[in-house]
Formats: sequence, C-alpha cells, structure tokens
Amino acid sequence: MSALSTVPAWLQQRWHFETSPWAALRRFGLATGLVLLLLFWLQPFGGERYRAPWWALRLLGYGVCLLLAVLPMRAWALRRRARQPLWRLQDELQALAIWAACSAGLSYAHSCWLVSPRTPSWVDFFMFSLVFALPFLLMLLPLLLWQGRADVLAVQLAAPTAENQASTTAPAAGTSPQIVVQGRNRDEQLCFRREQLVCAQAQQNYVRLQLEAEDGSGIQAHLLRLPLGELAASLAAGETACWRVHRSWLVAPERVQAWVQTGRQRQLRLRGLDALIPVSADFELPAELPSAGLDAAQIRP
Repeated sequence: MSALSTVPAWLQQRWHFETSPWAALRRFGLATGLVLLLLFWLQPFGGERYRAPWWALRLLGYGVCLLLAVLPMRAWALRRRARQPLWRLQDELQALAIWAACSAGLSYAHSCWLVSPRTPSWVDFFMFSLVFALPFLLMLLPLLLWQGRADVLAVQLAAPTAENQASTTAPAAGTSPQIVVQGRNRDEQLCFRREQLVCAQAQQNYVRLQLEAEDGSGIQAHLLRLPLGELAASLAAGETACWRVHRSWLVAPERVQAWVQTGRQRQLRLRGLDALIPVSADFELPAELPSAGLDAAQIRP
C-alpha cells in the first residue's frame, strides 16, 4: 500500500514541455528513424519475404504515419498547457498515449491500403495492434519518455543540511526562506533569499536575475539557462509571489516604487535599480501604486 500511495505524487512531478515544435518533431523523428532502421535491418514479422513493388517506399510510409500522429498529440498538448502553469508527468503520459493510439490507427490504415491491401475489420485491427504495433510502442514509449524527461529544474525552498539547518529552519525575523534555482545545466545553481530578488529578465534561452548582495553593497546580475515561464510559475504564489509584468520580465512587487508613462508605454521604477522595467498593456497595476514623473537620466533596460 505504501508503494501505491506514492503513485499520485510520482505522477504529479514536474516534467519538461517542448515549447518549440521543431524540438518536438526532432524528438519523435529520432523514434521514427529507429523504427525504420529495425524494419529494414532486422526485417521482423516476415519482412525478409516481403518484396512487393516499391516495397521500400511502402515500408517508409510507416514512418510518415508516426510523424503524422504527432499533430493531434501536439494540438492536445498545447491546449492542455495553455490551461495550466506547469507540465507534469501525468500530462506527458496522456500525450504519449494519444500519440500511440493515433500511430496504431494510421499505421493500420496504411497497412490495409498500401502494404498488404485487405478489407479492414476490428478483429484484424486488434491483431495488428497486438502483434505488430504493440512491440514497437513498448520499445518507443520509454525512449520518448526518457528524451522528454524533466531537466533538473527546480525552484524550491532549500532543504536543510548540517551547515545551513539553523538558517533554513529558523530564519531571522523579517527574512524569507532560502530559494534554490537550478538551471538546465547541472552545474548551475543559485541560492538566494526572497528579499534579495529585484527582477528577472528573459534573454533567449537564459534568465538574467538581478539580486541584491547579502551585504547590501549593490545589485548583482546572475545568468542561468532557465525558461522565465517556469521560474514565474514557481514564484507565482505564497511567500515567493512575483509579478509577471511583461513576457520578458518578472519583478518582486515589494521593490516597485512607482510607475511612469513614456508615450504609450508604462514602466516601473524599482528600488535599487536605475533602469525602468516595461509593463505589458494587459497587466493591471494596483490602483494604490503611485505614478511618478520620468527622469531624463533614466533609460529603459
């Protein structure tokens, strides 16, 4: 029973979501290439006796079916991802199940139409799925799951250790728990307290975090290979709540001093930062936030 009780938590773990369609296509393209390699090299299921006209092109059609099955899976995944801030393992498994079902259906249609022309039937489809499709899917699904595994990416309260147990379990009054940000590269890790965070800016595949030095000497910039969207989702509630004021900017609300209007663009003035932060038109600023005139010496970042 103890093992069964851990299944929900295991399914809820954060997983990596391919935001780029080309990255998703590359991922399934590798799996498709493996299937075609096995079909032409090992020639399973009596493939060595199959020599119909244009037999090589007919077998290549199975690869096309596997790639076409990515389209409905991708459409479902994008809709699912738009409704929730995080992509979890259970979502990944559902997406792969959709891909597997579509792959089996398309491959069976291709088999009945071109590879071995015959009249389709449910019994024939069941036997095709059991004998032909299932062995390949059982081989591919773990590979696809491994390829799409979550990189070590976590934004969480630091776990107590022998060295920092006193500071993490009983933080000083007026301070917040420590936050650990792990980048995509395994050697990238940044530890800071919530009150040190000023803002974070997306820069291509990296995030530039502006943190106040612990000794109060000024603002320090740190660069991590990390999607801003996942950082924002992790800091969206509780003690670590931040504002996603722009698609490229995340700010600590307690650092906001005022907002200024420059033409049609709203910008924020942050305590400890000289540059102004742009605000998206659809972000609603608190009514109590004061407005300030623009100093000519200040420029946008």
